[in-house]
Amino acid sequence: MGKVEDMSAQILRYLLQDCQERELGADALDDDYGGIPLKELKRKCLDHDNTSTSVDFDLALNELEKDKLLDTGPMEVYDNPPDATVVFLGLYSKREHVYLTAKGYKAAR
Repeated sequence: MGKVEDMSAQILRYLLQDCQERELGADALDDDYGGIPLKELKRKCLDHDNTSTSVDFDLALNELEKDKLLDTGPMEVYDNPPDATVVFLGLYSKREHVYLTAKGYKAAR
């Protein structure tokens, strides 16, 4: 297993542990329950494995998010400039916290 895969497994373990400590139900996994602050999760993962880098963490997080095993939040509405001629409608994640999805919980178990 490579560094990114190891980091992915570590991220899932920390998020699963957080869910279990909070005694969350299945409905919380479908909602934006808050999860762990992203900076705290990154610090824990890098402290646990001092041979991994910030790049390993970022790649692992992006891969897990792409696979819909975790999500980030809170979601924010895209703010268009007042004088814009083209208006974009949409949401984006501010990436302040990370939480497991139901699919991610199953994978972590």
